[in-house]
Amino acid sequence: MLIATSNFLVPGPTFVVELVIFLVVLWTLAKYVLPYANRMIEARQQTIERNLNEAEEARARAQELEEQRARQLAQGREEARRLRDEAAKVGEQLRQDLQRKGEEDYQRLVESATADIQASARRAAEDLRAQVSELVIAVVERVLRDGISVSDQQRLVDQAISEVEALSTLEGVAPAAASGAPASAGGAGG
Repeated sequence: MLIATSNFLVPGPTFVVELVIFLVVLWTLAKYVLPYANRMIEARQQTIERNLNEAEEARARAQELEEQRARQLAQGREEARRLRDEAAKVGEQLRQDLQRKGEEDYQRLVESATADIQASARRAAEDLRAQVSELVIAVVERVLRDGISVSDQQRLVDQAISEVEALSTLEGVAPAAASGAPASAGGAGG
């Protein structure tokens, strides 16, 4: 029997006690510990699931906000582009309007200056005609009154030329002097 007692495969009296203790521990674990552990595991799983759902919702919201930001950015760029184009059109229109107005003002000034120059030229020509006609009348009166010799003829021509030159250099004073000169010459002879 010595061989039978030393064989470890043969159950001994402690085996039954160990088996009973094992079953009691297993039953206690199954009855009290395992339900508590399962509840904690389920609560943890629910918390993880809730956190994952919240994270997914937050990711979806973040993606939606990013898309909204991108749309607003695109709209802002489009609005800026539209405003820039509109400002360029307004600027070009304003430049054209100012250029057209400047050209119109220039044409009006040129026409006014041309009209003034033409009027001044007409007045000067009329004044010159009047002065020349007065000089011619004065010379003719002298010739008819005095009888004319060749030397007198040359002297009258030289005098008439010098009077015309004097009148042309004294434009403002010449009409008054010229109108006074023939009258005094005519008055001296008659």
